[in-house]
Amino acid sequence: MSSFDAKRSNAQSTYDGAEPCKVHRSIFPRGSIWTWLFTISLLCVLFVVGSLSISLMRSVSVVRDEASNVKTQAGEFLAAAKEGNKSKLEASAQKVSNAAHNIQTEMNTSLWEFASRIPIVGTDIDDVRILSEVLTDFSDNAMIPMAKSGKILALSEFVKDSSINASVLPSLLYAVEEASPSLERSAAAFESMPPAHIGPIKSIIDGAKDALVSANTSIKRMRPIFPYLPGLLGADGQTKRYLILAENTAEIHASGGFVGSFAIMTITNGNIEIGKFSNLAEVLSFNDNPAGATKEEIDTFSIACDVSHGDHNLIPDFTRVGQLYRNIWSFYQDLEVDGVFGLDPVFIQYLLGAVGEVKTSSGVTVDGTNAAAVLLNQSLFWWDPGKCDEFYREVADKTLGRIFGDLDGLDVTAFLTAVSKAADEGRCLVWVKDPIIEESLKEAGFAGNLLHDPTSPQLGVYISDRSASKESFYLSLDVDAANPSKNEDGSNSYKVSVTIKNNFDPKVYESIPNYIEVMSKGRDKFDLTEQFHLVAPEGGRIENVDLQRVNTQGSPPADGEWKQTLYQGLDVHTIILRMEPQESAVVSFTVVTSPEVVNPLTVRRTPLMPPEYAYWNTKMEKPAK
Repeated sequence: MSSFDAKRSNAQSTYDGAEPCKVHRSIFPRGSIWTWLFTISLLCVLFVVGSLSISLMRSVSVVRDEASNVKTQAGEFLAAAKEGNKSKLEASAQKVSNAAHNIQTEMNTSLWEFASRIPIVGTDIDDVRILSEVLTDFSDNAMIPMAKSGKILALSEFVKDSSINASVLPSLLYAVEEASPSLERSAAAFESMPPAHIGPIKSIIDGAKDALVSANTSIKRMRPIFPYLPGLLGADGQTKRYLILAENTAEIHASGGFVGSFAIMTITNGNIEIGKFSNLAEVLSFNDNPAGATKEEIDTFSIACDVSHGDHNLIPDFTRVGQLYRNIWSFYQDLEVDGVFGLDPVFIQYLLGAVGEVKTSSGVTVDGTNAAAVLLNQSLFWWDPGKCDEFYREVADKTLGRIFGDLDGLDVTAFLTAVSKAADEGRCLVWVKDPIIEESLKEAGFAGNLLHDPTSPQLGVYISDRSASKESFYLSLDVDAANPSKNEDGSNSYKVSVTIKNNFDPKVYESIPNYIEVMSKGRDKFDLTEQFHLVAPEGGRIENVDLQRVNTQGSPPADGEWKQTLYQGLDVHTIILRMEPQESAVVSFTVVTSPEVVNPLTVRRTPLMPPEYAYWNTKMEKPAK
C-alpha cells in the first residue's frame, strides 16, 4: 500500500457511517432546492407579467391617443362640412380612417391576444376590438365616400342668414342616407358590448359610443320625416303657418298642460319667423264655442275638452288636440294653420341645455338646469300672475329665437337629442293637417297618438288637473309593471301598480300665492282634484282595479267612482282623485293584452315635472328687479 493510500486509510472520513440521503439533508435540507427554483420562477413570471402589463398600458395609451385623434378629426370633418371646404373634408375623413386603422393594427398584436385571455381584462379587450372595427367601418364606408362625393357640402348652403335653404335638403338627406347603414351597424355593435372595467379603456369606449349611438338614434327617429321636410319648411315659395301652444304643466293635462299662451310660426322658403306669444284671453276665449270634440271624447274626458280653450289637451291623443286647436284658432282668428306644436317648460329646459342660457328683462337667467322650476313654480312666488305669464312668454320667445336666430351656430346633435328626449316624454308633440305627413310624424314618435297595435301593447296612464291651481308642479307618478304571465289564449297578464303623490309641503312656506292655492272646493285650499285615466292596449283590457291611500291627511278624501268607457275602441277606466300635500294614491290593476301580442308592454304617461329638476319645497332667491 502506498503512503498516499495509508494516509487515506488512517484518516477518518467525514462521510464514514453516514447514509447518502442523510449527507444530502445535512448540506441541502429537503425541499430547499425546489423552494429556490419556485421563487426564481415566480420572479421570472412576475417580471414577464409586469413587463407585459407595462407594455399593455403603453399600448392602451396609443389606442387612447388614436381614439382622441378620431374625435378631433371628426370635429374637423363637421367644421369642414359647414364651411363647404372639400379638401379639408377629405383630409379629415382620411385622418379619421388612418387613426381607426392604427387602432386596429395595434389590437392585432400578440400582446393584446395574450391580454384577452386574462379574466375581466379579456372582455375589455374584446370591446376595444369592436371599437376598432366600428371606427374603421364608419370612416371607410361613410365619411370618406361622403367627402369624395361632395354631397355633404350641402351643409354649407343649408343655413344662411338665420334661414334654412330648403332647396338643398334633398342632397343633404342623400348624404345622411348614405351614412346611415354604417351608422346603424356601429350603434348596434356598441349597444351589444358588455360594460368596460378598466378606466382608460372605459373612457375610450364611452366617448365613441355616446357620439355614434346618439347620432344614430336622432337620425333613425327623424328619417320618416326626411322626405317631407322641404314641404314643412315652405320650399318653392310656399308659406307654412304653425300654431305653437305654450303648455303650463304646473296645471297638468293628459297630453301636456293648461294652454295659456299662443304664437304663430311662419316659414317661407326656410325663413322662420316667430310672432309674439299672446295670452289665451287675447286671441281666443276661456270658454265659448265648441272646438269639435266628439261625444265619445266629451263622455270620457269631460265637456271642458270641447269648450274650454285652454283645456283641449285633456284628451291624451295629441292628433285630436291639434285638430281641435286648429279648428278653434280658425274660428276666432280667421287664419288657417298647417299644423300645431305643443311645447312645455321642461322641453324649453332641454333646449336651453343645448343652446345655452337666456337672460330675461326681469333679471332672471334661465338655463338647462333651472328653467322648468323657475317657469312653473318659483316665479309664482315672486310676481303676480300677469307678470308670471309675461315671463313665461318671454322665455319661450327668446329660447325659440335663440335657436332659429342662429341656425348656423346651432349644435345640431345636441338640439336633435333634446328634441328626441322631449318627444319620448310627450313634451314636444306635433300635428299637421296633411294626412301623409301626419303618418310620418306618428312613425317618428312626434304625433302623441294612442297606439293601436295589438302586437305591441301600450298602457296609457294619464292625469289631468281639475283644481284650477298650479299645484300639479308637485305631483309625481310612478308605474311598476311586474313580469307577465301567459294566458291560455296567448295573451299576457301584467300586474301593474301606479303611485301618484302630491309632494308639496306647506310647512316650508310662510305664505302661498293664490295661483298655487286650489280654487275648487275640497278638504282645504291644498286639496287637489285630479282626473285619472287608465287606457288599455289595443285588443286588451284592464281588470281588478283597486285604489289605496297612503299618508291621508285629515278627513278621508271624497274620491269619485270608477267609470268605464271606450275611447277609439280602447278600454278606459276613469276616477276623480283628491290629493292633499304629502298624500299618495296607489292604483293597482291587471293589464291583459291582445292574444296577438309579440312585444313587451310599454307605458305612455302624462309628462309631469321630473323630480330631478323640480326643486320641490326649495325657495330660490328672488331677483333684484
